[in-house]
Amino acid sequence: MHVRASMLFLLAQAPTQAPPPLDNGRLRTEFDARGMVAVHDVASNQVVHFAADGLAVVADDTALETAFLPPPAVAATDTTRTFTFEQGAWHLHVVYELRAGWHFVSKQLRVEHDGKREFAVHRVELLRGTLAEPPADTTAIRGGALLRFPGAGAGTSLFALVQNPFGQWRLAGSTFALGYSPEMQSRERSFTSDRCCLSLFARSGHELPQHQLPEWQYVPDGTTPPGPMLDVAETDALVDCARAFLLIHPTKSTRVHIGWCENDYQIDIGTEAGRTEYERVLDKAAAVGCSHVLFTPANDALAPLSGNKDAWGWENVLWLGLGQKIRRDEWLPGRDAVPAPIHRLLEHARRRGLRVLAYVYPSLPFLQQKQWTSWIHGEPGGYRGADTGQRSFQDWLVDELTAFAAATGTAGFSFDHWWIAYDDASSRYAQWDGCRRVLSELRARLPDAVIDGRQQYHGFGVWTWLAGSYPHPLASDEQPESFPTFPDLHWDRASADRQRRTAYAYRTQDFVPVEIMPGYLLHQTPRLDEHGNCPRERFRPRDFDLLGWKYSVISAIATAPFQLVVNFLPARDESEFRAFGPAEQDWLRGWFDWTDKHLDVLRHTRPLLGPVQLGRVDGAAACLGDRGFVFLFNPNYRPLSATFALDANLGLSTGERFVLRQLHPEAGQGSLLAPPSGTTWRFGETATVPMPGAEALVLEIEPAPARPPEPRLAGAVGHAALVGSALALTGVAGEPGRELELHVTLPHADAVRSCTVNDTVVPFTQTGAELTLRARFAGAPFGRCQQLGTYDATFAGGTLRATAAVPRRVFEQLEARRRAWPVPYTADDLRAGYLGSHRLLLYVAIAEPDEAMRVALRVDGAAVPLQPAYSSIVRSNPKNTFVGWFADLSSPAADVVHDFELDVPALAPGQFQGLFFDTVATETTTVIVGA
Repeated sequence: MHVRASMLFLLAQAPTQAPPPLDNGRLRTEFDARGMVAVHDVASNQVVHFAADGLAVVADDTALETAFLPPPAVAATDTTRTFTFEQGAWHLHVVYELRAGWHFVSKQLRVEHDGKREFAVHRVELLRGTLAEPPADTTAIRGGALLRFPGAGAGTSLFALVQNPFGQWRLAGSTFALGYSPEMQSRERSFTSDRCCLSLFARSGHELPQHQLPEWQYVPDGTTPPGPMLDVAETDALVDCARAFLLIHPTKSTRVHIGWCENDYQIDIGTEAGRTEYERVLDKAAAVGCSHVLFTPANDALAPLSGNKDAWGWENVLWLGLGQKIRRDEWLPGRDAVPAPIHRLLEHARRRGLRVLAYVYPSLPFLQQKQWTSWIHGEPGGYRGADTGQRSFQDWLVDELTAFAAATGTAGFSFDHWWIAYDDASSRYAQWDGCRRVLSELRARLPDAVIDGRQQYHGFGVWTWLAGSYPHPLASDEQPESFPTFPDLHWDRASADRQRRTAYAYRTQDFVPVEIMPGYLLHQTPRLDEHGNCPRERFRPRDFDLLGWKYSVISAIATAPFQLVVNFLPARDESEFRAFGPAEQDWLRGWFDWTDKHLDVLRHTRPLLGPVQLGRVDGAAACLGDRGFVFLFNPNYRPLSATFALDANLGLSTGERFVLRQLHPEAGQGSLLAPPSGTTWRFGETATVPMPGAEALVLEIEPAPARPPEPRLAGAVGHAALVGSALALTGVAGEPGRELELHVTLPHADAVRSCTVNDTVVPFTQTGAELTLRARFAGAPFGRCQQLGTYDATFAGGTLRATAAVPRRVFEQLEARRRAWPVPYTADDLRAGYLGSHRLLLYVAIAEPDEAMRVALRVDGAAVPLQPAYSSIVRSNPKNTFVGWFADLSSPAADVVHDFELDVPALAPGQFQGLFFDTVATETTTVIVGA
């Protein structure tokens, strides 16, 4: 650590004199003559005392422990206290730092030697001491631990962590140690450790699970994930600690289209047809509002597959297709021209307002210096590449990336296959530290670059990601074969559920600030064919999920509004390209722009209801002061409810009365969510929100006066007007066959003589300025993901019987969808349940289905074939991709009661989720009956 020139004062003190406390108004740290003795949380007036606070380091063959060294010299500045210990030629500078705004104190070591230019640092223990009182409870976190103490309210917590993924925490009674083993060389007679951070704060009393069960696993009601619970205040404090060290501070969303998710590596831009096809990809990305595109098409003449050296076989698409030549040192940025096919597409992107990202593997066996791969002792390639722990490689890579960006106009990089686990090269810590240094140096040189981090980058935690834009959005590969899928016919929705699960883990296990949290919307199209091979020619270009895509957009915005990773766009297939027209493009761009407009509030995004889980509703909230947003998700086909309180757990800190307005899936004047009474919610009141199956819901929270200037409606979207003593509600819509209770608050308490809803007279009751009335909408009930029968948590197999009549309006809805989306699907395409959504599909939903299960469907006594459903379209790795069965019921007569029978094998009680008409969307009507 280097002392800043702007520090206010510097005081060398006698060895026996204790320096003054560090105090920034939030935290106060006290010291004696050898180190820290107490940490105070100012807000709660709680304190943790240290009976001893030491440090140890092993350098070369010397063990240095502050407990055994003479008293140190002490220096103080406005934000630091530095204790300098000496032993022979060794100097240990222990620096405590507390900056303005921090709710943690940092402890860091700088080791120096008078005579050695380099020395090996084997072990650093930044904390080594004793607490005055032992904690009541301890929870391990990445790089350290959470210590819980009793106290006022819910008690207090202290976290202690080191800023790398290798921290090792030990506690025995009141004695503790926190350290790591760098096993690396110093630089220029000095070695500076990573920081250790400590914080003390009051707990909130509201807890969420730190870990999750798999989202696709059936969990009986009332079951909680195994492992520790984290108080929301603990998670917030750890996230805020990481936020203090971010090297990016975005003020608008980054919208990156990932070309490989529509298999753009199958497009050969060395051909005219390939360039035309890829231009459609660029055009569609620009049309929906993307700012960047990851450029990964093939160019067979420039980079043949036979020239690849990487283990995964993608080197031909790296560095805009120049990867093979760069590895061999055959193309130098600034010296060699960008090949014409690449240049044409870069210019096309520029004209569309898009900036291009290059795909890069740092793990390749680059040939510029032999020592980078000398550890291999053989032929490099595959998983044997450059040692990222070597500083010369780090310097070269940063220089090469920077020069490449200047020569090509590249606006960022997607780093994948970043191997940080070689056993015969530099230490794993040195390899990791080298990767961190590359990212930090690159950020310093290209401050506006998008840095997309993939495998293994995503596995090393938040202290690796401070310079990047975001880690991997799914913490795994994106293709459907990569992970077990949530039981849903729609791959966009299942991918979104996985993304929210990843975001939850990133927050509760890695403590990722929302500024670098990765969103993921739409999906990656399947890569593998029937035989498990990955075709490199044209394969599955038509794959847009028409009924699932909006759910995934809202999911990404809800959890990661700053970093929106846009995947499959309907562009390669010309019919999909045309069908996804201005209305759909404007909807997507509109939500992107909405996100940017509200980033000041969305910066406070936090999980609301716990992890994503089959059988549960999950959500997120973002509030600032007395306003904000609630995002709710029902990943299940069966309807469920979400319950939350309007209080500090949402992030509300001020306000007494609120209005909850719905923004998605239906928006307009009025509020669809009615309070228990009246039209406003009070602080602390509990809301229970019914959620239809497979739906995302966005609510806006606004402050509200008790009496509005105009009549205020709750319970439905619509408009309320008072003319004299007549109240007229217009534009009120509801689902056919449903009855709604509506509430209206008047500006005054004058008596209302008559009330109409959509010109139909309805009865009402009035209490002061509050009116209550009921409206029933015309038609037979048959809604979104309509279920046959009801969910039975005790059903354990056998024959399920139900009756239903499909209203004619459902078939009219499907026909209208076919006309609006005139994509000529093949029979092979229609094996996917998420394609061909003009069909009336009946979905058999079973938690953790197995394709070996025997199921049979009969309608009116006649057998109806059930088709196995896979997220990958074809049967590839069914353990991950099998999601159940569906039947095409497009032919049964409308408005006729039909008998349905389903035979299912023996199951665990509750495992059978139900029978659902998958392709039925919510419809509304304004026709009122039964007045």
